[in-house]
Amino acid sequence: MSIQHPDKRVKRTKEKFREVLLSLLEEKSLREITITEIVKASDFNRGTFYAHYEKKEDLLDEIIEDIFEKMTEAFRKPYLHLSVIDFNKIPSNSIIFFDHFLENKKFYQLMLRPTTTYNFHEKMTRRLDKLFREEFEFLTTEIDPAIDIGLFSTYRIHGIIGLILEWVENDFAQSSSYMGDQLIHIMTFYTPKINIKKNKE
Repeated sequence: MSIQHPDKRVKRTKEKFREVLLSLLEEKSLREITITEIVKASDFNRGTFYAHYEKKEDLLDEIIEDIFEKMTEAFRKPYLHLSVIDFNKIPSNSIIFFDHFLENKKFYQLMLRPTTTYNFHEKMTRRLDKLFREEFEFLTTEIDPAIDIGLFSTYRIHGIIGLILEWVENDFAQSSSYMGDQLIHIMTFYTPKINIKKNKE
């Protein structure tokens, strides 16, 4: 008879809790889910749950943090062992950032649904903003002293975040490789002239 290592047992227990919570979130909001439901569906008792978490939000936050860590790894992978590099020189086929979202498609679509009633959208935006600010240095070819580089970075960063969110909301209509290629082009594109559209009667 094999004896299961405590760490493996804890891991399997947590994985079961995670699986059950995400399954329940497909049917109802976090507010409507009870710890009793979670432990019953997991085939554990309340004591086992409280040995790992104080409340259901702690369980969901742990799931989210794990996903965000994987997201960060996928983002950094193309240039992990490089020093300062021109983003424009990174081959688009080495960008696996969008693959991460595709691999976790069900999770992102579930958490970004309006009915989830959890601040995941805000958490994701904050994490991506932090990641991009840490990793990118936005430079301009024509220095304009009137431009606040901090605001310029915010403009660029939140444009990328909007691009990702829209891709998720549109059920990943484009391929991850297409999105990676577009990211490079969009990040380095310069618009010297912008026309205002005339209102159509």
